[in-house]
Amino acid sequence: MHIKRAILTILMTLSVVASFAQRKKLPNLPYVDDKLLHFGFVLGMHAQDFSLTPAECVDADGIEWKGDEAILSPGFTVGIISDLRMSKYFNLRFVPSLNFGERKVSFAGYKDGAKVQEMTTNVMSTQLLFPLSVKFRSVRINNYRPYLLAGGGMIVDISRKSDQILMLKPIDYFVEVGVGCDIYLEYFKLSPELKFCVGFNDMIERDRPNLENEADIKYTNAIDRLLSRLLILSFNFELG
Repeated sequence: MHIKRAILTILMTLSVVASFAQRKKLPNLPYVDDKLLHFGFVLGMHAQDFSLTPAECVDADGIEWKGDEAILSPGFTVGIISDLRMSKYFNLRFVPSLNFGERKVSFAGYKDGAKVQEMTTNVMSTQLLFPLSVKFRSVRINNYRPYLLAGGGMIVDISRKSDQILMLKPIDYFVEVGVGCDIYLEYFKLSPELKFCVGFNDMIERDRPNLENEADIKYTNAIDRLLSRLLILSFNFELG
């Protein structure tokens, strides 16, 4: 009888343990998405360059200069998140950010059809971004919720210098699209996010009265159109 009771007790214990093991894990922050407002901060990396349309400019030596290419350069991004819940699946987001980085543009000089000179210049940038976007979220699956972003905004360059070989206009306007995933942790929400921003303002400043070497105006004239492009990989931290 004692052996039967012991076996029965063991079986009952195992069945209870198995039933607990098969239970779904309780979700983290189950009601966080019901809040009207969310706040947080952004840390990230970005790569920025230009979409360049070359022009032809002949200097005093008879060399024909053309804008050749824009070179992708890395940088660092920080920002603040303000998120407004509009419905179960849609949120309105305003994420002012600060970008530190530089962009590089190369030029090629031709004479009689052959490349005879090359030059690359750095364009340092400290940018304030003011993006307003709509976030479309899927159904939450346990502690994960993928989403899409679309929106636009304004960029203000606060570090431009008048003595640079290439000078950019201080303000640009852009559209952005992105994808990410909300990961619900115990005390906050972490969201890896990838965004692509495309500017639609020609950024070349053609009025250059403060250019140190007047011959350098050929580099400005060797570009017909210069549009900004920005790829941002960020990690968003939102408070529960």
